[in-house]
Amino acid sequence: MSRNSEKEAVQQLLGSSQDKNEMSRKSQQKRDLKMWSDISLPISLKDSLARLTKDDLSQIRRHYQITGVSQLKKGDLIEVLQSKIPDLVDTLFLTIDQERYEMIQKALRHEGVVVEPNLTNNQMEYFRNCGILFPGMNNGKKVLAMPEEWVKILGSQTDQSKWKPIIRRNTEWIKLTHGLLYYYGSLTLRELLAMLKKYTKKEVPVSDYLSVIDHAHFYYEQIMINDEFFSNIRVLDPNRVKIEHQKRKSLDFYPFSKEQLIKAGEPNFVDRNESYQRFVQFLRQNYEISREDADSIAEECQFAIRIGEGLGDILRYLHTMLEFEGFDTINACMEKIVHLMNHTREWFLKGYTPNELVQVEKRYLQPSPIQKNNVVDIQSRRKIGRNEPCPCGSGKKYKKCCGK
Repeated sequence: MSRNSEKEAVQQLLGSSQDKNEMSRKSQQKRDLKMWSDISLPISLKDSLARLTKDDLSQIRRHYQITGVSQLKKGDLIEVLQSKIPDLVDTLFLTIDQERYEMIQKALRHEGVVVEPNLTNNQMEYFRNCGILFPGMNNGKKVLAMPEEWVKILGSQTDQSKWKPIIRRNTEWIKLTHGLLYYYGSLTLRELLAMLKKYTKKEVPVSDYLSVIDHAHFYYEQIMINDEFFSNIRVLDPNRVKIEHQKRKSLDFYPFSKEQLIKAGEPNFVDRNESYQRFVQFLRQNYEISREDADSIAEECQFAIRIGEGLGDILRYLHTMLEFEGFDTINACMEKIVHLMNHTREWFLKGYTPNELVQVEKRYLQPSPIQKNNVVDIQSRRKIGRNEPCPCGSGKKYKKCCGK
């Protein structure tokens, strides 16, 4: 292919990508307008369903596994859902956890309306797909509205104790799963079930667990599921994580306590250990930067470490965010990064920090082939000449890069 042809191909590709992004943006805007259209209160289940598209109604049908109605027209499908959904209250509570249960209870306490719900669009779509809470605008405010039929059914069932053990079980399963994947990255279903049995001290029914996790996967967006692995949402390559796990077949996964995993299973959890906090403090002391921005930089560095990035990669990232004022600054920054690297729990290391793993392998195992690449030794560094390659790995001379 000629140079001009290559240029044209790249331009076409970029143009196509821009077109797709624009289409995606417009599609999202259209969905938002539809989601937040005006809604009258109180509202019946039939009227709530009538506001939806045929595709939306099909999502509700699939949620409750209502079969034999996929070919119906929209009006007929609404009639079927209207008649069947109120009888599926027990089915609804089989898969929800404490957070979703509390949102339903909040609506009940306020006559079926939650004003300005603190939820993502995805989470509101989840409740809509359950046919129980419908988003819309009322008197200029965003609301989640519960149809009158649901308010009547749930409000009349004063004894809800039969659901609470299931909700506690689901909550525990979800938080433990999120926590395990936060620290280990990727696990097979067999590994997950074995670990859940260990921490709950109970057998975990596979079909029940998969149903609960499938719903949580949609609601929380914290994990990915494919044919082989369950993974933390930020894992880029589950296969690579499992390959690294296999390199240490004789090493058990790090023995976290149940409390540690439950804590790590909270949405948006970050392991802000002592090393992490030292780095945040260093950033705030040396740069005019807010705590929120310093924390964001530290979190990205920690994530890079967890996926196996090296010191040079992290310094290159920092070079795009900060200005290093001479060797002393970069040296101090490298010390903090090295300390963070040696004390960050890595997916590749089965949840161990490099420092912990070195101690374990010294006592019980043969040295790992990748051990030397995990722990960074800062003691051997020397002062860098201005004409030498920059230690950040950019390929430039120090004087032209971090030594400016």
